Order: sequence, then structure tokens, then C-alpha cells
Amino acid sequence: MNFFEAQERARKSSRLLVWWFILSVIGVIAVMYILAQLFLQTGGDIQNFNGGQLKTGWWDPGVAAGTSGIVGGVIMLGSWFKLAQLSGGGKVVASSLGGRQVEPTTTDLPERRLLNIVEEMAIASGLPVPEVWIMDQERGINAFAAGTDPANAVIGVTRGTLERLTREELQGVVAHEFSHILNGDMKLNMRLMGWIFGLVMLSMLGRMLLESFRFMRGSKDSKGNGVVIAIVLAGLGVWLVGSVGVLFARLLQAAISRQREYLADASAVQFTRNPEGISGALKKIGGFAEHGKISSPKAMEARHMFFAGSGFSAMMATHPPLSKRILAIDPNWKGTMLEGKADPITREEMAGFSGFSGSTAADISAEPVQDRLADLGDSDGMDSRVGTRIREELRAGKVTSFSREEAKVLLLGLLVAADADSREVAERILFEEGVEAQSIGSILTWSEDLKDYTAAKKLALVDLSLSWLRKMSRDEARDFARASKSLIEADGEVNLFEFMLQKVIERHVEIGLGLKAVPNMRHRSLSSLEKEISHVLHTLAALGGGADSLKQAAVEYREHVGRDLVQVEVNLGEVSKALYEMDASTPLVKQQILRLCGLVVVEDGKVDDGELVLLRAVAEAIGAPIPPIVRQMM
Repeated sequence: MNFFEAQERARKSSRLLVWWFILSVIGVIAVMYILAQLFLQTGGDIQNFNGGQLKTGWWDPGVAAGTSGIVGGVIMLGSWFKLAQLSGGGKVVASSLGGRQVEPTTTDLPERRLLNIVEEMAIASGLPVPEVWIMDQERGINAFAAGTDPANAVIGVTRGTLERLTREELQGVVAHEFSHILNGDMKLNMRLMGWIFGLVMLSMLGRMLLESFRFMRGSKDSKGNGVVIAIVLAGLGVWLVGSVGVLFARLLQAAISRQREYLADASAVQFTRNPEGISGALKKIGGFAEHGKISSPKAMEARHMFFAGSGFSAMMATHPPLSKRILAIDPNWKGTMLEGKADPITREEMAGFSGFSGSTAADISAEPVQDRLADLGDSDGMDSRVGTRIREELRAGKVTSFSREEAKVLLLGLLVAADADSREVAERILFEEGVEAQSIGSILTWSEDLKDYTAAKKLALVDLSLSWLRKMSRDEARDFARASKSLIEADGEVNLFEFMLQKVIERHVEIGLGLKAVPNMRHRSLSSLEKEISHVLHTLAALGGGADSLKQAAVEYREHVGRDLVQVEVNLGEVSKALYEMDASTPLVKQQILRLCGLVVVEDGKVDDGELVLLRAVAEAIGAPIPPIVRQMM
């Protein structure tokens, strides 16, 4: 499965979702219009309604306009409110479902196991480590991914998931949720959640009016009784119309979600190289009395996000039947569901040596780097065992755990290490930026420890630190971004690693914390990015084999665009401007850009650290995560 193609399908589904939403709104308005006409022209007296004929006919432009304005306004206002709320990222959803964020320093063994798995998946996919949340009150086996961008994504699981699934099965579930992040489902699901809230707003208002009846009963005044009756009738009418909105909302959830679950299951198998993991999790859901039940009152509006569905009719179900999902993964399955609990957590596992279905680091695919670069975005090119190995190597060294301050110190230390000749200048800049003396000492110490790390290990450290950086307040994030920018510009030059780290901070700190907006999509073909692509490809070529490195990429570019690459001078400033424009591309255009970059990198038969760093910078800047494709070089 290609994640960029899946993102493109999600984008097109989003357009289809808009039309379904509009039709749903029209349907709700139509029902409300009919009820309004009946009430207005009969005065509430059903005897005036004769054979379906009203006094002035069924059509009344004034009533239609009023109904459309009121009903449409309520729905759109509700949707806008919810979408604005959800713009805070996945933690908004996790918190509303009763979740609790797991601290990366937790000593709870099941939680530690979950964090290790999430870190492995993040490193293997090239994504920042998402926040992890646990719904402690939920005993069913279920999970979800939520967020508007990978920079603010969260992975949530129920307590029952930790208590019932083995490490292998938990890996399958987490891989399934990561595929939702990578293929664009997560963003689509968040949008769907906002629109669904708008559709059910009328039902909520109707219930509120009916609830208010309890506090109005018992009046002896005839006018008071008339008001009560009017409120009850209005509430009942609004609730009935709102129920139509709820019906449309449930149908929308079901229509969008089902096929995507099959795709996520298949991606999880490719990601973990282990079909028994996710199939075992599905079988345990089927064999457990609680199944995938979520008891939170907010679960209904988020049910399309969960790993396992709830007990609705086939038409309303957001997920395919468990049996069909299991058979798609395990065609030889005989229909037997599983019971049982999680396997014991060993000391070796907590020490970092987790293993993968009997596999060792030596078993990791030896597929040539050139082949992997040529197929960026394919899920079968993302091996979670690679993430396991890198995490174990990092944990076996000095990097054992993080705090928010330690993550900041680490990244600033990486910046100082990238320009080791300017340590005194860096110390002065940090002091001027208000960094405490103790932190400055730690930054300089880290810079010495990290200067000999390979680019791949440095990138993995960046990935592991990002979840901590997202815990910063906005003011703290602004200070951190300013300090990092001052370090980068200290010597008047920007080297490749500084450039890459700048793009990481822009994406995952500034965008992740809402300090900077993601550009609106406006480029739907390579032809509209002619100069930008030329700047990036020529820069990559200059780092590697020179002009000869452009041959294969130039041929493929000509096939797409019908013209040759533009000749440009190599300049990181121009590359930065180019990447900003590329970020406004469709997912398929981003895939084509990364593929062209990959072709330049592998043309000379080797991948240098500089090429890897710039390739990562390109991927970060355009919001297109790539796996750690050169881990074999470490």
C-alpha cells in the first residue's frame, strides 16, 4: 500500500464528504420546512390539514428561506465550533473520551511497553512520536488515532487493550493506528467528527427544550400552560428533525470508514511483517465479553475513529464485521475466537531487547537502499523492526529518557554540535536568549557527545524528543524557536543539519502548537513547481555525484511535465522558499517530489549523510514523513 496514494484518496473522499454533508443539511432543512409549514398553516390544528393540501399550498419562499437560514445556521455554527475546538489536535479528542496522557517517564510496565512500541513505530515510519493516552475506565479492547496533523497526533488505547493483548498483538493494533496517521484517514476523521457535531446539534437543542419542560410543569396560569405546551411542541419538533440529522450523521460515518479499516489492517501486516499480531487482536475482541465496547458518552461522535466498531446494524456500522477483517488477514481461519490476557513483561523487554516474532536485528531486510529510496511511501518499505533496533541502540547508550527540558537541551546541543567551531559564540547567544547557566552547560556537554553520531542516529534522537517539545506552552515554544534560530544564524551561514533541524522545529513545534498555519493546498501537478523542484534537485546533486546525479530524475521529470529541468544556482535560501511552496501540494505531487529526490540521491550508488539530511529536511518541510531508509548504514 502506498501512503501517498492513500492520502490522495482521502483527499478525494474529503471532497465527496463535503457533498454528502451538503445533501444531509438539505435533507434536514427539507424535513424542518415540512413541519414548519404544517404548524404555520394549520395553527397546530390537525383538522385544518385535509388530504395533504394546505391553505396556501406546500411551497412558501419566505418559510423556505427562514427555515434554511435557521436550520442551516445552527448546523454550520455547530460544525464550525467543533472544528475550531478540534484544531487543538488529537489531545482534545483523547481528553473528551476520558483519557489520561501517559508520561514518557512512567514506571508502569504495561504503559512502558506501549510507549516502547509507539516509539518503534514512529522511528520506523519517520513520524514524530505521538502523545500516548490511556482510557483507564474502559475495559473493552479498542484504540484510536486522532489529530489534524502528524505534529499534533495522539494514539489512545483502552485499559482493556493493555490487559488483554500480548506485545505482538499490541504492535498490530498500534501499527493499524499509525497507518491511519500516514494515509490521511486521521485528518479526514477529525473533519468528519466536526461535521457530525453540526448535524446532531438540532437533536441536542430539541432535547434541551424537552428537558426544560420538567422545570415548567404545574403552572395554573393558562398563558403559562400555553407557553409550556409551545416549548414542548417546539422541542419535540426540533428533536424529530434533529433525529434525521443524527441518521444522516451515522450514515456518513459508516460510508467513510468501512473500507479504510481493511486498508489499515493490511498496512499493519506490512508494517510489522507479522499477520498474527493484528489478527490475534481481532480474535480476542471477538472472544472477550466486553468486545470493543467504549462506555464514554462522547464515544458515539468518535466511533468512526476506533480500531473496533460497536454493535450497529450493517447499514450503520462504521467497521466491517470482525470475521471479514480476520479472514482478509488469515484466509485459513476456522472461526474460533480467542480469550486470554497479555503475556508477562520480562526484564529484557524493559531493558530494550524486545525482539520481534522471533526476529533479530540481523533478520531485518537487506534490501538495497537504492530500491527503498525509489519507492518512498510504500508501507512494505516501512519495517517496525528497524525502529526497534534503533530505539534499542539509543537506549543502550546515554539516551535513556527525556523530560521537556532535556529534549530542548538535546536539540539545542545538536545545533551546537552541527557547528562545533562556534561553541563560544553559541554560549554567548544562549546566555543572551535567557537560557539558564546549568542548561547552557548541559547543551555544550551534549554537543560534545553527539558530534560523532551518524546522521541517522541524530535524526532518530530528534524523533524521540519531539513528543516532549509539544508539551511546551506557546510562549515557551516561541522562546525555543527564537533561540534555535539565533544559533542557526550565529555564524552567518546555515549548514545542512541546521537547515534540516530548522524545518523540523517549524513543522512539529510551530505548526504542532498552532504558532504557524499549514499552507492551503494549491499545487496539483509538478508543472506548477518547475523552479522550486529544480532548486531542490540541483542542491541534492551538488551534495552527491554532481550534474550526473540528475540524469534519471531529469528523465522522469520530463515524462511528467514535458519539459526539461530549469538550470538554477545552488542556494539553501531558495531551497527554503521552494519547500514552502511544495508544502501546498497534493499528496501525490509530494510523492513525486520525494521520488525525484530519491533518484538523485541513489544515482551514484551511495547515500551520504548530507544527502540523507537534506532528504529528511524536504520530507519534514512538505509534511511527507519517510521511513529511516538508510538505517542499514549505521
